[in-house]
Amino acid sequence: MTIPEKTEGESVLDYAVRLSEWHSGIHTTEIRKAKGQFFTPKKVAAYMADLFDLEKRNLRVLDPGAGTGVLSAALCTRVLNETDGMILEIDAFENDVDVIPVLRKVLETCKAELKKKGHEFGFTIYESDFVSHNLKYLNGHDLFYDGNLSAEYDFIISNPPYYKLKKNLLTASLERILSDHPNIYTVFMALSLCRLKKDGELVFITPRSFCSGAYYRKFRKWFVDNACLRNIHLFESRKEIFDSDEVLQENVIIKAKKSKPFKETKISVSISLDKEFQDFARFETDYDDIVHRKNGDMFIRIPNSFRDVEMLHVVDLWPNTLHDLGLEISTGPVVPFRAEKSLSSELQKEPKMVPLLWMHNLKGMRVVWPLKKNSKASAILLSRETNPLLIKVRNLVLIKRFSSKEQKRRLYAAVLDKDEFQFDFVGLENHLNYVHQLSGDMPHDLAFGLAALFNSEIIDNYFRCLNGNTQVNASDMRSLPLPSKEKIITIGKLVHTAHLQENHIDLDNTVNDVLAIKRSILVASS
Repeated sequence: MTIPEKTEGESVLDYAVRLSEWHSGIHTTEIRKAKGQFFTPKKVAAYMADLFDLEKRNLRVLDPGAGTGVLSAALCTRVLNETDGMILEIDAFENDVDVIPVLRKVLETCKAELKKKGHEFGFTIYESDFVSHNLKYLNGHDLFYDGNLSAEYDFIISNPPYYKLKKNLLTASLERILSDHPNIYTVFMALSLCRLKKDGELVFITPRSFCSGAYYRKFRKWFVDNACLRNIHLFESRKEIFDSDEVLQENVIIKAKKSKPFKETKISVSISLDKEFQDFARFETDYDDIVHRKNGDMFIRIPNSFRDVEMLHVVDLWPNTLHDLGLEISTGPVVPFRAEKSLSSELQKEPKMVPLLWMHNLKGMRVVWPLKKNSKASAILLSRETNPLLIKVRNLVLIKRFSSKEQKRRLYAAVLDKDEFQFDFVGLENHLNYVHQLSGDMPHDLAFGLAALFNSEIIDNYFRCLNGNTQVNASDMRSLPLPSKEKIITIGKLVHTAHLQENHIDLDNTVNDVLAIKRSILVASS
């Protein structure tokens, strides 16, 4: 099949994007999804290329998972527009035999255009898997070790593939920094950092998922121990970056340098609605506001504004976690398809059934049962077989594990009040988390105080800075700073009294007044 030629006046970036669209028209979305292959939109590629510092005149660049060469073409376009007499060399890795001819055509076109403007340009296409080709470079050495001969590249730019890697494909060196079944994009990030020269620059577009959560803890810590984040760009829309490929997830662009952060290091944070960079905003903040270490873990937080940073400072001063309060958070143990034979649409005396709670049973701060929704079961069998799935009824704080990004609040909590729920046992479906006291029963006022806090504006804003997922991970909740137990109980008494009297209470005003939080911080953050 003949590859279309570049037209007169067409930039090399526009040409690469046009060939991406041409290739996508020939190969279905399903085929490309199976390969984790999502081509970079034009403005995203240009933005990524603009993040590099072009002061050096002799550059060696790596484009792992190069696809049709859009990112390489974006960098070449910037060289053409902004510099003179550049010596540029690009190594591109691509193992998809269908896309390699397009990649070669794009890089040959870049070479011709750069030559016209007096630049020297060379490229090598490695027709092999980037991971297997480079695993040997991930060793036990400190990545700043001066004798590390594998560090060859000044710049690395990448939109890596995205899919789960099977555990049996992990090597000992990867297991050191990655969890079981890691996503391939984190492997690309790790190996790329190994190949980067000291003070070299790395620019990636990836899912935000590595920034928080237990699943990416080892990788996240290793990455920030060996690189200094300089820029983070967040796309607020989850569905418009790779919309032609029907990808639904929150994406970030990061720039990191292979250096250690200084005390005065700042991080540039920018936000836009979508790939067209609508509603673009940018600000700088202290490194520790973003790369946050606490209780042996670290997180990459992404505030949307200076007001968000002020809010982070307030919550960071709170002294407790759930564990400090003698509490734990667990996930509902009932997975419906596994327990299908034990579920029922209604409560029965014979065989004996107990209530089954789902996310839709949380209304306001109360548990409403029974409450029908579609064909979801309302009860679960009480038997020896289901005993491990059932929870003794006591005062619990239930939290929805999932929400849509477009919903007003990320966290939704309700109290399972043992005085109002007249059953001995209950089943909690797997899309619910529940907070329980490790020893004895949680006092009513503490339960209502926690639920009010979790439903408050300040905690919701804090959580959004911490976690871009629509999933509320138990690990993130465990790390969540909490006020003193006395303050939480004070909030709970006010809320519980209003609950018993069936009076309306403004949760945010109650929480803010008890904790002496300035309303001005929250108005601009919400």
